[in-house]
Amino acid sequence: MKRRKIYIAGPMRGIEQYNFPAFDVAAEKLFNEGWYPVNPADIDRDMGFYPEETPAGFDWTQIPDTMDLREIIRRDVDELVVCQAIYMLNGWENSKGAKAELAIALWLGIEVLFEGGETAFEENEDILSEAMRLTSGDRQATYGPPDQDFRRTATMWTALFGREFEPKDVALAMICLKLSRQIHQKKRDNWVDIAGYARCGSICDEVV
Repeated sequence: MKRRKIYIAGPMRGIEQYNFPAFDVAAEKLFNEGWYPVNPADIDRDMGFYPEETPAGFDWTQIPDTMDLREIIRRDVDELVVCQAIYMLNGWENSKGAKAELAIALWLGIEVLFEGGETAFEENEDILSEAMRLTSGDRQATYGPPDQDFRRTATMWTALFGREFEPKDVALAMICLKLSRQIHQKKRDNWVDIAGYARCGSICDEVV
């Protein structure tokens, strides 16, 4: 079976050896789990940079003189956009670059995995971003695009209730269900689901 490509994102600047050891450990772990890891540390090595060869007292908060930040960003984004997933190393929330890469991954709708589990992500993720993530990537691959998934449900509702239902009606009904649950007990998940069903309903409208 062909391995799926996964991009490793995490903090680098301000950490000794730009955190290369943590990237390398993650790459080995992901490879053993069946992924094809894209390791930015290896990309830097391919460009001729080896942190262990830097002089004593090297400032790890700065970009090396031999490297250009714009070129680093360009090549890393080029690698990320062809991946099927992104893996966030611990400390990603303190890295401007890692947060930007996560935003691109959410924009692409690819799978997002975390070294420290998903709790840390949920605490820093806004409702709309979480809804986008949950209605994209693997969930869509599992259940199919919303217009197809909701059309199957609408067909069953039509047979059950004896009146015509459309895919968007399923989204609207699920929003009503979540509103009812939110009135009964206030939970963040209800708002996330409402936003997710709204996105699915919009997709159904666009397709139909």
